[in-house]
Amino acid sequence: MSTLLALVPLAAAALVGWLFYSFNRSRRWFSMGELIFWDAIALVILQLVWLIWF
Repeated sequence: MSTLLALVPLAAAALVGWLFYSFNRSRRWFSMGELIFWDAIALVILQLVWLIWF
């Protein structure tokens, strides 16, 4: 069970990355490298919040 709980921040970051990508697809504001960078930042923030929460 704890293994599945550890995957929650990763799944949330994947969802955020998909939302970034779909938002950017219509506007083309960011390059793919910038999207990956901001998705990694989101993953770190989600991981830190998750560690504080549990």
